[in-house]
Amino acid sequence: TIHSMFMDFTFLTTEDFYIHVEFQTTDSGKDDLRRFHAYEAVFSHETGKKVLTYVIYSGGIKNARDTLDCGTYSYKISPIFLTQKSADEVFHYLQEKSKKGEGFTDEDYAKLSLTPLMSSGQGKKDTIKTAILLAKQDTRVTAEKTVAILYTMADKFLQGSDLEEIKEVVAMTRLGQMLYDDGLKAGKSEGRIEGSDRMASLTKKLLEAARMADLQLALDDPGYREKLMDEYGIK
Repeated sequence: TIHSMFMDFTFLTTEDFYIHVEFQTTDSGKDDLRRFHAYEAVFSHETGKKVLTYVIYSGGIKNARDTLDCGTYSYKISPIFLTQKSADEVFHYLQEKSKKGEGFTDEDYAKLSLTPLMSSGQGKKDTIKTAILLAKQDTRVTAEKTVAILYTMADKFLQGSDLEEIKEVVAMTRLGQMLYDDGLKAGKSEGRIEGSDRMASLTKKLLEAARMADLQLALDDPGYREKLMDEYGIK
């Protein structure tokens, strides 16, 4: 249960008003609209600017209430239903671009990162896998961020052997290689060969288990790094 009033995303436009974006996997009707209205009212009061709310629905939601009767006026949001979008169409478009040797734009990657929330003839696992394989063709930061987003969605939607399969695909991407390289650098920064060897061993173990978050913490926190070393019996 969320008790704090935190908006998902806000963006100040060049026309000096705010775009407020909310992501919803459930539809609570009037209760959601009252919450969004409260967000807008408080934020507008604090900033002195107009706020427009867009709600991105996924989780199979195909329609939702967009207007709330507030007595003397009506409050309205702009809903976006991702299940009305086709992941297969996005994949086909990007595959054709790839065949022609054309690079993907930032907008292409934005669409690709959202394909697990769209409708598709494939199952959730295969949709995510296809998206990751398309993203890994590029080595730019935007492509790597897209892989990270897709992996996060896999962790949310999948489990068991399906999730393990996605972990293997992620481990083969440049993102996995970068984390491995960072692990080697962290070991070498300790100033001794054995430190580098231990970090390399830990990095390999964490990548095999697709524990990306733990690997990042290990790179930043020496205490947590040692805890993981102990967990894997790395001396």
